[in-house]
Amino acid sequence: MPVLVLDAMGGDHAPHALLEGATLALAEITRPDFPCTLVLLGDEAIIRSHLKRRRFHPLTSAETEGRVRIIHAPQNIEMEDSIRALRRKPDATINVGCKLAADSYDQRHTRPREIAAFVSAGHSGAAMASALLHMGRLPKIERPAIAIKLPTLSPDGCVLLDIGANVDCKPTHLRDFAIMGAHFAKVERKSAAPVRVGVLSNGEEEGKGTELTRAAAALIAASPLFSHESLTMGEFLGYVEGKEIFKGKVDVVVTDGFTGNVVLKSLEGLGSAIVSMLQKEVKSSLLAPIGMLLSAGVLRKMKHKLDYAEYGAAPLLGVAGYAFICHGRSNPRAIRNALLRARTALQERFVERLEEALTQS
Repeated sequence: MPVLVLDAMGGDHAPHALLEGATLALAEITRPDFPCTLVLLGDEAIIRSHLKRRRFHPLTSAETEGRVRIIHAPQNIEMEDSIRALRRKPDATINVGCKLAADSYDQRHTRPREIAAFVSAGHSGAAMASALLHMGRLPKIERPAIAIKLPTLSPDGCVLLDIGANVDCKPTHLRDFAIMGAHFAKVERKSAAPVRVGVLSNGEEEGKGTELTRAAAALIAASPLFSHESLTMGEFLGYVEGKEIFKGKVDVVVTDGFTGNVVLKSLEGLGSAIVSMLQKEVKSSLLAPIGMLLSAGVLRKMKHKLDYAEYGAAPLLGVAGYAFICHGRSNPRAIRNALLRARTALQERFVERLEEALTQS
C-alpha cells in the first residue's frame, strides 16, 4: 500500500498542528480508490502523549486497524540549525523521512504498491539537502527546484518555480525548471490546451531581462520539447512580466530561487494586507458593514483562494523520489492539504512519469 510519511515534529506548531492535520486528512487518505498508509514520524513518546487526547481518537483507531503507523525518530533539525546538523543528527525526522521515500522509490519496480512520499513543515533547507543526499537527482537535472501553484483567473492556476531552492542559477537550470514545471502543471489540469511556459522578466521584449534570462529563454526556445511542431512539454511564450502571472495567460513561470521567493513572500504579504485594509475600511463607515455582510460569501471564496493553507505543500521537483515542503507555520488545514497533494502525486505517478519524460528527451 502507498505510504504518506509525515514529519510530526517539523514546523512552528508541531506536533499538535501536524497531528490535527493528519486527523483531518485521514478519511480521504484511506479512500478505497487509492488507499494510503499514514506514517507519523518523530519522537514516539511525544507523539503518543498527544494522541491520548480525544480529538486524536481517529488516529489511534486507525493505528489499531493498521492504517496508521508511528516510526520513532528521536532527533529533530531545528530552524536555527545549520545544514551540517544533517550529519550530526542521522536519526532526525527529515533524514529518516527522506531515506524512507528514497528507498521506496529505488524499489518501485519490485514493490510498486509501497511507494512513499515524505511531507515536512520543518527546516526547508535541510529537507532539500537531505532529499538530495538520500534520493539523488533525476536524469539530466542539475538542480532540483521548489514549485508552487498560484491562484489565477485560470482554473488551473500558474506554477511558479523556483521559489527558494537555488539562489544562483545558470541558464540550463531555468531550462530544466521549465521542463519540470510544465510536467507538474499537467497534474490535475482541467484544460486540454498545451501548457504555456514563460520566463519571468521586467518586460516582454527580447532585449529585456538579464544575461541569465536571455540565455535561458534562448535555450528553452531551442528545446525540441517546446517546439511548435511537437509541443511535447508545452508552448514557450518567451518573457512574461509579473502582472501576467495572475491573468491566466501563462501556466508556468520560471525564475531563479531568489526572485521566486521574493514574489511568493510579496504575495503572502499582499493577501494579509488586503484583508487588514478591508477590515479597517469596514470600521470607518456605518454602511460598509452592510455591504460586507451582503458580499460575505464572495469574500470568503476570495480569501479561500489566496490562503496558502489551501495549497498545503510545494513539491521538490528534480529529486528521485517524492518530497513535499510545507510552510513552517502551517496550520492543520495546510497539513491536511499537503497530505492530499502528496497522495495525488503518488496516484498520478508524477515522479515516475517525469523521469520517463526526461529520459526520452
